[in-house]
Amino acid sequence: MAKKRTKPARQEQVIGGGRKRVLVVLFVPSVERDGKMPIDQQRWVDLALEMFGRVFGGATAYPKAEGIWRDDERGGALVRDEPVVVHSYTTPSDIEAARNLAELGRFCRRTGRAAHQGEIGLVIGDEYFAIRDFTGE
Repeated sequence: MAKKRTKPARQEQVIGGGRKRVLVVLFVPSVERDGKMPIDQQRWVDLALEMFGRVFGGATAYPKAEGIWRDDERGGALVRDEPVVVHSYTTPSDIEAARNLAELGRFCRRTGRAAHQGEIGLVIGDEYFAIRDFTGE
């Protein structure tokens, strides 16, 4: 039986280059948990971009969005926010590497503590992580 020849997918033929297929999204808040006190958002965006660049090879920050978050620990208070959304595409092996996940987790906890948040939102692939425990490194 003759061996079937496989051609590269049409996309790869046209586009070329490597494929990063796991999207990581971080929401950088604009205000503290009380919804009133602004944080130094640009500082945290810059730090997030640098971290994603080191860990996953790059990232893009999108301008302020409009958002709202329900703080169940404060009686369901609604916190209006203008988060900056940071996107980074990476490979499955890079997102599964323990050292990369550890650095990403440290960054989220540090941001949550310093910016007095109730939650830091992180999306990996198609799963949302509500990071609320800011203890640790």
